[in-house]
Amino acid sequence: MLALAGWGINIDSIPPCPSAVGGVLRRVEEEKLIGVLAAAVAAGRIDVTDAEHGALTDAHRRAMGEALLLEEMLLEAVEVLNAAGIAHRVLKGAALAHTVHHDPSERSFGDNDLLVEPDRIGDAVAALTMAGGARLQPRLTAGFDRRFAKSVTMAWLHNTEIDLHRTLAPGPYGLLIDTRHLWEPPTEFVIASRRLHTFSRELHLLNAALHVALGDVEARAGNLRDIALLCNLPGLDTDLVTRTAGAWSCEAPLAAGLNAAAQLPVDLGVLGEWASAQEISAADRRLMSSYETSDHRFRRQALASMRVLPSWSDRLAYASAVARNPLRRAMGSRYARRS
Repeated sequence: MLALAGWGINIDSIPPCPSAVGGVLRRVEEEKLIGVLAAAVAAGRIDVTDAEHGALTDAHRRAMGEALLLEEMLLEAVEVLNAAGIAHRVLKGAALAHTVHHDPSERSFGDNDLLVEPDRIGDAVAALTMAGGARLQPRLTAGFDRRFAKSVTMAWLHNTEIDLHRTLAPGPYGLLIDTRHLWEPPTEFVIASRRLHTFSRELHLLNAALHVALGDVEARAGNLRDIALLCNLPGLDTDLVTRTAGAWSCEAPLAAGLNAAAQLPVDLGVLGEWASAQEISAADRRLMSSYETSDHRFRRQALASMRVLPSWSDRLAYASAVARNPLRRAMGSRYARRS
């Protein structure tokens, strides 16, 4: 999986492996590498039997069918937000497929992610609800989404989902991020002749690294590939990446995400060297420990979040909302998204 995830970045070979397709196809799909495997087979880098080629083609077609549906539903959601005058940025899967990967068909994803300004997240939820969406979990308290939430997950049209993000990470590090930095002038990309707004490559890299370090307990190889591709983009401002992480007090999760991507047989350049040289403080080790396992994750991140909130009024409002919420145990499972 790691060799496949690194293929075509700054290496052009994949070590031979038995049953290159038939024996690992399901795992490749889970790791979000089905498009990369299809590209490697098409380039003649992996030999397959006719039966394996047929199975791979079917799996890739299913993944791209889902991606096309999600892109269509993304355009519907963007139209709703535009009509309501709500600024937004497309994040993660759909944006990375069209701006970072060699071909959009190499990047599969399972939902859509949109950043909205904290003060407009309630308006965005209301607009999408009026258009046929439905919030999947109730609001904790008035103002919680705007002040403290990572995102609001909504069921959207044709059984798809949208995450409306306020910030880039759950728990304490999400609260440390200065969300004003996320609203720099956007980069544009195109789907079906429609221009969409997304992050700069530097913010995409920060988002990808934080997702690997603070999202799923076990990072998918496809997400590691996102980081490696971003690190190898020409003209990437590596100083801006590390300065921004420093301004957010997020050097530790940035380093963790980069070090995870260093498992790939790919040179991460200056940022790889930076990450390997980082010394994690005791305070960061305590915060990072709240993300390490899925057991009692919500409770541990809530306690860690209390340490970083800037005022007693914020801590009181946060603690009151979390303590009163009857769904708080279930909420821990919502941290691992599918993009």
